[in-house]
Amino acid sequence: MPYVERIVEAGPIRETLKTFTGRVHTQGATREENRGATSEAQAKVNERVAEERLRWKLNANFTPGDYHLVLHYYDKGVTLEQAEEDKKEFLRLLRKECRKLGVAWKYVACTETKRMTNVHHHIIMPAVEVAVLSNTWERVVGQNNGNISIKPLDKRGNHAKLARYLMKETRSTVARHKEAGKRYKRFSCAKGMVQPEPVYHVIRAASWAKEPRPRKGYVLLKDDNGATCRSGVHEVNGWPWQEYFELRVEPPGLPVKQKAPPRRRRRNRT
Repeated sequence: MPYVERIVEAGPIRETLKTFTGRVHTQGATREENRGATSEAQAKVNERVAEERLRWKLNANFTPGDYHLVLHYYDKGVTLEQAEEDKKEFLRLLRKECRKLGVAWKYVACTETKRMTNVHHHIIMPAVEVAVLSNTWERVVGQNNGNISIKPLDKRGNHAKLARYLMKETRSTVARHKEAGKRYKRFSCAKGMVQPEPVYHVIRAASWAKEPRPRKGYVLLKDDNGATCRSGVHEVNGWPWQEYFELRVEPPGLPVKQKAPPRRRRRNRT
């Protein structure tokens, strides 16, 4: 029974997802029964797909030292509409500042609106002077009405945890817009950013290796539990899957070192 292999190259990260699918399986293949309500299972799939595309965009466009910026309000009564307008205005003003500084304009932005916390915005962007960021936010909300916090991106290269965190933080925002009868995008980003697209291969094999091996020039990344791959069963179609991540440790395109040819002996002439 063949399976499908999905490859995504995003920055230094190479993702591999292997899964069986009803589109390519042979006769006689079986799958597990669906569990739970289809609508709930599909909702989980939709969120995972959104998280994947966010992860790919973060990995492809941002590097260690870039900023995870949070814009805070002091006022708990800020409405969803006002928060969206403030975010747009901040990004508009900041774009002008980045042009003056010669900083490439790219960002990913989303908003958290949990009921027990103040509304705040998460923005992933290149490093800019803290004073520029603080003054720009102050121009939007006024003096003593909010502040910022900054955390530089780490050197791991894979921003999967950050993508998962941002998706979790925006669930309440999506729910509140849904209650108001409005559609809402989980995150926004600047135009022209790299958006990696998956490449699919049909593998004519009945199974895959339980423990994957890294490609040359890559190392396998470990989860928090020490495992180098994940596996499970798809929520909707019931087919098994395996996923793992590789980190490139050698720059791409480096020429392979060639061995020097053996030296020829010189004949003694008489």
